Amino acid sequence: MPFPFSIKYSTTFKEKIVPENYPKILQHIRTFIINKPAKDIIIESNKLSFKPGAYYGSWNIMVSIEKGIFSIIEKEGHVILTYEFFMYRLFITTGIMSVIAGILTQILWIPIAAFLWLCGMNWIIALVRHKSMLDDLASEIDALIKYENDNQN
Repeated sequence: MPFPFSIKYSTTFKEKIVPENYPKILQHIRTFIINKPAKDIIIESNKLSFKPGAYYGSWNIMVSIEKGIFSIIEKEGHVILTYEFFMYRLFITTGIMSVIAGILTQILWIPIAAFLWLCGMNWIIALVRHKSMLDDLASEIDALIKYENDNQN
């Protein structure tokens, strides 16, 4: 699905990462997102896909997404972690809520304002939080790889 329903972020690892480390990195990502919570986690080759788990409260980072995919890609001598997440559920639920608000109020601008506020603000918050999550995860992985490289020598 195209933007704004599908968002993709990428970050380059600072540490030198070899393909033999990919399974370890994906296991670290798995552990990281289980705590968010995530479920239905599938690791295949250099990809990890998941769906949001049960969440309680509207401030959970996974509330606004339908699924996510982490990929490890090697490009021009650098290893890149990409994270794509899908947000069509956010647009559908806020659209329905806005239509209900319009039906109840019978005022045309109410559903438009409700949609722009509910969907727009939640969308912006999700973009910021998921980018921050990817950056935190990449920093953790860099630290893990650096620690292992330092202890091997």
